Amino acid sequence: MALYDNKSWLLSHIRNSFISTDDTGMCEIIMVGEDMPRKLIERLDSYTDPPESDEDEDEVEHESYDLQFDAQFGRHRTDTAQRIEKMDQARKRAAKIKHVKWEKSKELSQLENDELFAKKVVKPIVPCKKSLLAEQLEKCENLPRNPYMEYAKFDGSAQIGIPTRKYKIFLTMLPEEQRNYPMTVCCIAAAKIEEFIGLILLKCSTVHGDIPLKPVTHYGLYLTEDDGEVDRDFPCLDPKECVAKFSFTYLSLVEHKNGRVSFDVSETIFSEAKNDNAALKQETALQESVALMEVHKTTMESQLYKSFQVYIINKVRSKIEIHLGISGEKIEIDPVQHKSSKFALVRQKAVSYHMDSVVWCGIIDEKSKENKTVFRIIYISSYGSSSSSFDTGGNSTIWQSPSSTSYKHYDFESEPSVAKEIVQKVRQILEVRSSVSRKEYMELRERKSHKRKSFNANK
Repeated sequence: MALYDNKSWLLSHIRNSFISTDDTGMCEIIMVGEDMPRKLIERLDSYTDPPESDEDEDEVEHESYDLQFDAQFGRHRTDTAQRIEKMDQARKRAAKIKHVKWEKSKELSQLENDELFAKKVVKPIVPCKKSLLAEQLEKCENLPRNPYMEYAKFDGSAQIGIPTRKYKIFLTMLPEEQRNYPMTVCCIAAAKIEEFIGLILLKCSTVHGDIPLKPVTHYGLYLTEDDGEVDRDFPCLDPKECVAKFSFTYLSLVEHKNGRVSFDVSETIFSEAKNDNAALKQETALQESVALMEVHKTTMESQLYKSFQVYIINKVRSKIEIHLGISGEKIEIDPVQHKSSKFALVRQKAVSYHMDSVVWCGIIDEKSKENKTVFRIIYISSYGSSSSSFDTGGNSTIWQSPSSTSYKHYDFESEPSVAKEIVQKVRQILEVRSSVSRKEYMELRERKSHKRKSFNANK
């Protein structure tokens, strides 16, 4: 509907309406580039508008009111289409209705009433079949709460930005066919050993739900070899210590039963002596506990870093004062700086060796007159990609094994007490780590000793 009788305006409006409502886009392709000539406009409209400039001519020719679209960007449906749709719906509803004309002409017999008003057989409502999950939920609605659920907050598998520790745990309470495979458990580094045991029991109750478990205080973590063999020479880890303090890979969860440690289902080692006297029994148990705690304390402290002030002996038998730092990961040799050290003939550089490269440590000479003790540390010079730096004041002997592995050593001199402490500390670290290079070196020493004994026997 136009506002006034203007043929050119109406023609422009119709063209724009075709273009805007055509979903195929064909009208726009055909008519968008065709402009009505000026002569045709003057011939259609005798009441033309006043002449305008050439710049406004294109805007006037294509001028049209803005079209308002609905939400579906299409034309409104006509009333006829809506009425037809309503009639179809009413026809479908009427087809489901049956009209019966009832007249009171005469009374019908019972047979006719039964025929006209036949009773429909109503099928009983069959209850919906429950799924297996719904049945299990109904049966398990009164299940007790997992007693180890409070330790789930120490699980480090889903933590981001928090230090964690990952261990492989052997569960000694499982059946024999399942006990040989460790369970990997990730724990946050700030947790204590007691809390870590609770997390292990939580994982075990989830994976092995048929295994009866006891409270956390009935279990202990022990050092273990990679094949699952528990190291029975060392006590369990202190429950109050932090997990981050220990860098072991394999551990075993062992159950404590009434003062005894059960390492296996079929084997039990008693920690108490069977004596008739109760007082003597308690005293023996107390002494054993003290001894175990002392061994445990020494073993744990051996992993910590400690520095010793000793003298290193070079090839020319001169002594250089150094700081010998020992930890569970490496050995550091750092020379002591003196004012007169610039003019020394032989200088010792600062070096560091990984603990896996160290194969042996022991006392080789005790000087009772000077109250000094000489001890030796043997290591593999070719261990790893980085080689240690040393000069003429370093090693004095090289051994070549059959596998072309070169062994070198350092000799140190110190007071007897310091030397014994260093040797004990290094040996405990080597026993805990049990590296491949150390095993090869010990086998080489055994072969040499056997050859030497056989040679002496032949003589």
